[in-house]
Amino acid sequence: MTNLIKMIFYRILKNKAYLFMPIIVTPLVILASISFTMNSSIKANIAVIGMDNSNLSIKDVKVTSIEEQPKFSDLVQDKYDAIVMYENGKYNIETVKGEIFKTALEDALNGKTSSWGNDLKRGTISNLVGFITMFILLVSVMLYRFYYEEKNGINKRILSSTINYIEYSLAHCTIVFTMIFMPTILIILLYSSIWGFNSNVSNLQLILIFFVLCFLGTALGFMISSIVKYDQNATLIGAMLVIITTLLSGSFRPVPQQGLAKIISKMLPQKYILDFPLAIENYKNVNYISIIIILIFSIVLIFLGIIINKRKLETNNI
Repeated sequence: MTNLIKMIFYRILKNKAYLFMPIIVTPLVILASISFTMNSSIKANIAVIGMDNSNLSIKDVKVTSIEEQPKFSDLVQDKYDAIVMYENGKYNIETVKGEIFKTALEDALNGKTSSWGNDLKRGTISNLVGFITMFILLVSVMLYRFYYEEKNGINKRILSSTINYIEYSLAHCTIVFTMIFMPTILIILLYSSIWGFNSNVSNLQLILIFFVLCFLGTALGFMISSIVKYDQNATLIGAMLVIITTLLSGSFRPVPQQGLAKIISKMLPQKYILDFPLAIENYKNVNYISIIIILIFSIVLIFLGIIINKRKLETNNI
């Protein structure tokens, strides 16, 4: 399988356009994410009715004074985290972010020290993981182009050599994983060594987090490439799946901890990858079991993809 990996890698090196995404775009996106993460300190964005925002100042909270009651959809669409109505010396808070956030905001409004609840205590690494999760998963889907290019002649290669189909598939997965993981972790570790992150997440834990994320992306991309016959369709379907699930998992913004949104988020692996650095940065117990489950889930996706493609190969429908 080593020779097969070298052969695929050699072909990739000859295609400079193919290298543009992992070698150039990936580091730029990561650096931009780091910059945004390091400069982001706003914990909440609230709209206040019946009070001048100059009379209300809360640390790390953006306060906007408005005259009319905004639509409820403004809360759902994250235009505001909460709407605060000030009447007769009392605050009435409307939010979709759950009771923990509501209580934290009430404490802040009343001059008490606010914990902001578990969903808003994202540190530097938690924010970084949340921001680049979607990008890594999207790139993972797009990097199987050479796998598609070889599909037409795959039966001849497999039948006329000593290479079995499992080795052939794993070679492609190895190449994709390497092209995602290596640039990502090198840039992050380099930044950590030179400037450092304001976080208690160690370099070994950083490696584990991005190893799991990149491995999940590799497995997801291979599974989609196995099911979908054409490259363009696979990219479109994969992009839609990644965008929807990443948004619902709460990678960018915490999802409402109630109702259907909470149930869906708990079914998505992106949530548990994000929960790992979140627990470390908040000095909570780290759930290694969920990380192991994601790794097992990723392995299952790869072998399901191999089984699907093997059956297609047997029926000459690859």
